[in-house]
Amino acid sequence: MVIIALIIATLGLFWAVVLLNGHQLRRWLIGGFLILFLGMIGLLIANDNFQYGMVKTHQRTTSTLVSSIPNQPASVPNVLLYQPLGNGTEKVYLYRTNTSQAKPQAVPTKHVSSKLKIATSDQATLTVTTSRWQYRNDWQHALFAFSGEQNRVAHRDYTFRLPQTWLSLSTTEAKQLAKIMKSPVRQQAIKTKVTEQVAKAVKQDSKMSASQRSALIQKTTIVVLKAQLK
Repeated sequence: MVIIALIIATLGLFWAVVLLNGHQLRRWLIGGFLILFLGMIGLLIANDNFQYGMVKTHQRTTSTLVSSIPNQPASVPNVLLYQPLGNGTEKVYLYRTNTSQAKPQAVPTKHVSSKLKIATSDQATLTVTTSRWQYRNDWQHALFAFSGEQNRVAHRDYTFRLPQTWLSLSTTEAKQLAKIMKSPVRQQAIKTKVTEQVAKAVKQDSKMSASQRSALIQKTTIVVLKAQLK
């Protein structure tokens, strides 16, 4: 409706200024069409810059993550990759949500925030919260029809939750990890160190269950691997 009124005001101004030269109603028509023109421009600016007539809606989806590295050896912990930006404080995460993905997908950088948290379960997940602008009611929708603002994405928040058995590595660290996995000597050194630390922990807690010991082996392996990547 605003777009249509703006077109009418523009054509009316042209008609009044150019074609009604000398007509007694010319000044009144120019004033009326000018007010209509400026009013419609003001409404468009308010809608575009200040979201006049709109409300923000939120939609949340959660997906299960698989390792960012396709076809990785079973002995390697699952990995969530990231690419550092700038001085390293900002990260672009690279993730996969199913094993059929040949390459990991990068988190967009426009109107997006991302964070990494420790999961309370054994499953790695990604929760995406999408905020969109929608018109407050049918009247506002009709008023600003054809403006292209309906369902415009305002912001997306990516929350990665990883269990302690996962690694979060930069792409550079992932390359270092690949080199380690190709070296039998370094693999054996890591295995020996893990075995020693686990044996020490079991000695201190002789009542440790099999499941607890398995979890300890996974956590210790990750700690030892991280130390190798420094």
